[in-house]
Amino acid sequence: MLDNQHGGEEATEHLLGRGYRRIACIAGPEGTSTSDERLAGYRAVLRDRLRETGQGEPPAEYVCHGDFRVEGGRAAMESLLALPQSPDAVFVANNLMTVGALAALRDAGREPPRTGLLSFGDVPWPELVTPSLTSVQLPSYELGFAAAGLLQERIAGTDKPLQTGVLRTSLQARDSTSGPVRG
Repeated sequence: MLDNQHGGEEATEHLLGRGYRRIACIAGPEGTSTSDERLAGYRAVLRDRLRETGQGEPPAEYVCHGDFRVEGGRAAMESLLALPQSPDAVFVANNLMTVGALAALRDAGREPPRTGLLSFGDVPWPELVTPSLTSVQLPSYELGFAAAGLLQERIAGTDKPLQTGVLRTSLQARDSTSGPVRG
């Protein structure tokens, strides 16, 4: 299993650390564990930060749900950009929705880092996008290695109790979150 909540926390902390203050989240479908966990990480960090500054809860309108597809990301970003006070950064819960979100930002003339953009799940081409895309990277190799080991044990007939392992994500900072443009 992935520590999706940690990834959401790490993403949100990164955006705050880079100077973004109105941070939105494009989450996946409600009720999907990966989406709910990533959103919980985002909410936990913002809730803690806003309480520290006496500002209350994160604005509900800064959370949109997509369908983990390109068009879902585009539609969610368009709705965020239409808000009276649109976000200055967006954490997107998967890489396909990030593609749609980036397209909507470009159409609106709000390309990163003017509006920070951070993707959950690295894409194979982050350096081909200008600016390069900041992402929460998944431990794909480690996940595959662990799964293969468990499969080998099962095939060998090893009688072990079920196990759950949790793998951490890591953040790869790139130019899409280099800081907000003010003024």
